[in-house]
Amino acid sequence: MDIDILEKHDNILLERTEVKVRVKHTKEPTPSRKDLTSALKDTLGLKNEVIVVDSLVNRFGRDETELMVRVYRTTEKARSVEGDHILKRNGLWEEPKKKGGK
Repeated sequence: MDIDILEKHDNILLERTEVKVRVKHTKEPTPSRKDLTSALKDTLGLKNEVIVVDSLVNRFGRDETELMVRVYRTTEKARSVEGDHILKRNGLWEEPKKKGGK
């Protein structure tokens, strides 16, 4: 799996880095979000940061996938900014705690 960084932008207001990436996966299926996250951590040189894969675009018959990735410093910041459906896809969503002991 070869990873090419196409664009990288720091979003100071939301305290994140937005990265557009192209992944070439010759003779392999489209990689999972978990596999992409671990490969991106190695490529970008990240340690404790949280990677959220927003979208995957794979054209039929091609061995390339383009994705939009957001890198946050903390899990709490990612949870405060991202929607629940994105957090669920990336394995960061937690069930809200119920009030009243039930």
